[in-house]
Amino acid sequence: MDPLPRKHPQTGPHSPEVLLALLSDESPRVYGPVRRHLLKLGKAAYPALRRATRSEDPVLRTRAREILLEHKREHAARKLVRYALQPQHSLAGAIGRLDQFIDPELDPRPYRLAVTAMGNEVRKRLRRRSSEPAEVLSEYLFGERGFTGTDDEAPMPGHASMARTIDTRRGMPLVLCALYSAVAEEAELKVDLLPVPGHVVAMVHQESKDQIIDPFGNGELIERKHIMGYLEANQLPLQDEWLTPAPSTAMFLRHTLNTAACFRAVGRTGEVRRLARVAKVLASHLSTPKFAI
Repeated sequence: MDPLPRKHPQTGPHSPEVLLALLSDESPRVYGPVRRHLLKLGKAAYPALRRATRSEDPVLRTRAREILLEHKREHAARKLVRYALQPQHSLAGAIGRLDQFIDPELDPRPYRLAVTAMGNEVRKRLRRRSSEPAEVLSEYLFGERGFTGTDDEAPMPGHASMARTIDTRRGMPLVLCALYSAVAEEAELKVDLLPVPGHVVAMVHQESKDQIIDPFGNGELIERKHIMGYLEANQLPLQDEWLTPAPSTAMFLRHTLNTAACFRAVGRTGEVRRLARVAKVLASHLSTPKFAI
């Protein structure tokens, strides 16, 4: 019987080895096509790119790492699309997948453990105290842990990341609300999000009376009149849907659009296009996807 044929390294002008030799070329006319071919090769280029990340040439190292990250981000985008195609979505699961799109090298496990630990702490406090759940949740996440709104004016992709929010304790309204919701779920509390334009808030369901928390506003406990005042101050019409708990899929779509806006602000059009694919799938699940960013 004939022996199995040996696998020989890919050769030719578009082989990874030949392309890597040109990757550090200073001319955009050379670098652009080389980068596109390496991206097109997909996993076949991984071994050569990984070797290049250990090169003594700083330009080659940087460009090889950027292309590897691009491959990983495309993989993360495909996972997002597959998740978006499912009929039901968890907001925490969606944001975790978006986090890995924002930072393809992110290890999500420490952040999941952090959310679980915070939820366990809230559960313990609820057992020891007679305070309402919303008050306990706010006092712990803002009063002790210091989670509040970011004061950065220029949007950056990292602002849309729950992992970064956990690290810095500063975040966008929707990310902070999702964090409150995830911690509450671990503590066996029920929290819904109210999709107020530009300023999502969280509603904690309680035995006596549901309570609204503004995680972006220092975890303040607010009433519906405060939301109406915000709408009036920003010349926004009062719409019932903004005071009605939003489905997770709608919040997933909204956060996808938020993340795309952050990438657009820094000129990352490739990431915007990938997220547009996710948003299109999510919008197909919603009969009236009119939720503002």
